[in-house]
Amino acid sequence: QWANVVRWEMRTRLFLRTTEFLWQEGHTAHATAEEARAETMKMLEVYREFAEGTMAMPVAAGEKPANERFPGAVSTYSIEAMMQDGKALQAGTSHYLGTHFAEAQNIRFQNEAGDLAYCHTTSWGVSTRLIGGLIMTHGDDDGLRLPPAVAPWQIVIVPMLRGKPEDGALLEYCEAQAKRLKEKSAFGESLRVLVDKKAEKSAEKRWNWVRRGAPLIAEIGGRDMAAGTITFLRRDALRTGDKVVSQNKPAEEFVGLATGLLAEIQANLFREAKARMDANIRT
Repeated sequence: QWANVVRWEMRTRLFLRTTEFLWQEGHTAHATAEEARAETMKMLEVYREFAEGTMAMPVAAGEKPANERFPGAVSTYSIEAMMQDGKALQAGTSHYLGTHFAEAQNIRFQNEAGDLAYCHTTSWGVSTRLIGGLIMTHGDDDGLRLPPAVAPWQIVIVPMLRGKPEDGALLEYCEAQAKRLKEKSAFGESLRVLVDKKAEKSAEKRWNWVRRGAPLIAEIGGRDMAAGTITFLRRDALRTGDKVVSQNKPAEEFVGLATGLLAEIQANLFREAKARMDANIRT
């Protein structure tokens, strides 16, 4: 289930430890310890695969020491991510509870011999703490950097509107590119593309999307339209030193490359974070 939880916290930290939060939790009951342990490890792997494959957030997955075990559990497992300040973040947990809770709450079943036996139970969960982990793993001094697999808008097109009659033709050009891009797919879904039509200066709109972490930001003006090109930024490789790096490609080529670029950005964000985590692990 997904549920809101309220708990007392002495010191709250945005996303990480708040009085109220949204989490996903599961509880299962099994006839044998082997079945319950298999379920515990299966869910740990579900969380690991989601963190690394979808969030591009590398984690260490394994068993917690006895002093960090969930009270009443026989074994507690977790995925641990490393934030940019060098601190570990427990990002998800999976517990094998043995029959401890079944004995306390009289959770029994009729076994094959016809006798009543206590269930072996599990519990596991992740929460909105993952959002905090995502921000702290990938963010930089310019704002968010979102992995394309989870970015609300994977490609944002910013028309350089000037409040003149030719704006209509430019918007049509941008909408045409957006339509072609939406016919492409990445991560099992059609591309999520937005044309930002707000009547603001294009530079302000561009930096607004940089701060929000859109993976690809295309800024299209009259010259691009006349040349049939698209100028764009990659959020994962925004700068060389202090200089912002933009690329210009024929529109047809950009549309063809979009899916591959998003996959490359996803892999690059994971690679950066993995190198940082590995450099800080000592045995």
